[in-house]
Amino acid sequence: MNKALIIHALWAVVAITSFVVGAQYFAGDAMTAAHGDSGKSGGAGASGGSTGPVAGAYHPRPASRNSRSAGVPDLGEPGRVNLSEQGIKSLGNILQTSNNPIERRIAFAKLLEGLTVENAELLREQITHMSSDSPEWKDFHYAWGALAGQSVVEFGAKSEQKDMAAAFSGWASANPQAALSWFNSQSTEDQNRRDLKWGAVYGLANTDPRVATDFAMQRLEMGDKDAGHMMNLIARAVMKSGSPEEAARWSASVPEGKLRDVAVSQVARGYADEDPSKAVSWLQTLPEGNGKALGFGMAFSTWAARDAEAAGNHLNQMNDSPERDSAVTGFTRRIAYQNPRAAVDWASTITDPKMRNETLVHSGRAYLRKDREAARQWLASSNLSAEVQKRIIGPGKRK
Repeated sequence: MNKALIIHALWAVVAITSFVVGAQYFAGDAMTAAHGDSGKSGGAGASGGSTGPVAGAYHPRPASRNSRSAGVPDLGEPGRVNLSEQGIKSLGNILQTSNNPIERRIAFAKLLEGLTVENAELLREQITHMSSDSPEWKDFHYAWGALAGQSVVEFGAKSEQKDMAAAFSGWASANPQAALSWFNSQSTEDQNRRDLKWGAVYGLANTDPRVATDFAMQRLEMGDKDAGHMMNLIARAVMKSGSPEEAARWSASVPEGKLRDVAVSQVARGYADEDPSKAVSWLQTLPEGNGKALGFGMAFSTWAARDAEAAGNHLNQMNDSPERDSAVTGFTRRIAYQNPRAAVDWASTITDPKMRNETLVHSGRAYLRKDREAARQWLASSNLSAEVQKRIIGPGKRK
């Protein structure tokens, strides 16, 4: 392998790694929702004296357990590469004109490494051709927000692009107290902006799940319907940054109520991804409640995807209970499309009538799609009420 190829390969690793930093917290439906309000109200950016972090006080997201175990290198702080104005524009030209995706990634990685408070706006000019939904756009504004705090959020308030969620998330990750103090000083209308509140959750979850949990609890008390989704996000962050046992202890520390139920169920799913048997053993130690039942559903759904036979054997050893009902529901919904006949048989063992009927409707519909004749024969001998059978078959359809 020649020297040039080796250098390009090494830079590719650095570039790809840089995309991981912060990017995971801007993927998925939640962050898309965070950008739902495209209009920028002046109030969100209007504030008194700067409470942002000192320039250079950049704190990248803690590495996940997977990245630590894989030996992913620490990229260090932005600003460690001294870029001239000409160098910045040259890298920008590569981003805008190169057809080689690796070249573009390397150029972006170098720009991000050279980011400073002084050159940030010039760097931003090099990526304005990109979609504001792109990972690069979000990564850049996350890093800039972590570096310069309030000034970047105020810049975002005046921007026509989707800057504020990523910028505020970066600020909240680097200086949670300053970011929250600023957030709490805003009007109720601005606090309810999706870009700001979701930016806060992402950033706080990066740095301190306990502070993020308190934020979600506060949002719940204010009647925010997104509080449960926020807790889901926090739970995923906790699972990524620590062991399942640590995540389980965190979920138990959440105040009793709706958000603890969400935390327990989300941790149960993540725990089951690693060791379903241990996840179930942990759930069995919890006090009775909705969170425990939801957790069983999540755990057995995940277990069924990994090893349906082992999950089924464990279900056979469980006594009738609300937890078993939830476990069977999660298990059944997972296997319904691969083995609908087994799914309807399992669903029939649920003791709660309403839950049993709902699960049978779901499994029965899957059965009809996979093998209509066999499903018709099952329905004829199922002793299900006419109402439930009608729901399975669908309106206007014949058995």
